[in-house]
Amino acid sequence: MGDIAMKKAFTMFVCLLSAAVLTNTTAWSQEKKEPERGSALTSEKLDSEGRALDERIVALGKKIEDIVVRYKLMSTKDIRVVPYQVSYRLADGYIEIQRHSYERDELTRQVTRLKKKTIRIYSSGSSVSKVESEIMERDYNGGLSTQVIIVDPTPTAAGTDDIIFTHILNGKKLLDGRKLGEVKNSTAFPVRNNLKREFLVPHLEYFSQVLLSIAETYARGIKDSDSQMYEFLKQSTSY
Repeated sequence: MGDIAMKKAFTMFVCLLSAAVLTNTTAWSQEKKEPERGSALTSEKLDSEGRALDERIVALGKKIEDIVVRYKLMSTKDIRVVPYQVSYRLADGYIEIQRHSYERDELTRQVTRLKKKTIRIYSSGSSVSKVESEIMERDYNGGLSTQVIIVDPTPTAAGTDDIIFTHILNGKKLLDGRKLGEVKNSTAFPVRNNLKREFLVPHLEYFSQVLLSIAETYARGIKDSDSQMYEFLKQSTSY
């Protein structure tokens, strides 16, 4: 994913979360005044779409788990080859992958904006117990720092209502531990489905592909090393 695409995705995500704050407040106020009208806003089509998105999100969680288990990543400590602008770290009980990019002033070449998105995959080696993500952008010229922390405590279990969002702007929490199931999702304000479709799915797709690429590259490197040793030893039998 290039810097432009990453910037667009991050901007869309921040807008969606901001919309969640505003529309939830507005919608809840409207529902107190017009409970019958508010309850009528939910449609079967919206619910069906939400369930389909849930299935996709859970499938991606299982894909990440499969990669971690199949390639024995929790016991592999010497991974060094990673994609451009990506870092990989095996910590105590989790794998951390981070994608980062910088914007620089054309004249001074000083960094003016830093963007990072991180995923932490908690695993015992045989399963994945939790997935934690962090999206951060810092505008040094504007003095603005935006951070969103997303925690999925059951990434391979059915349903996504328990995913937790915390939105922090310049150190102040705008959303503090808001569960996805609590985010407004009506035909007028389908914020929950939008978060699933336009952030969670592409976010998990990106990191599952990065994780698979890192794992396969490492596995190929091991095979190449074995082949080189085999060729050397085979040749030694001729003298």
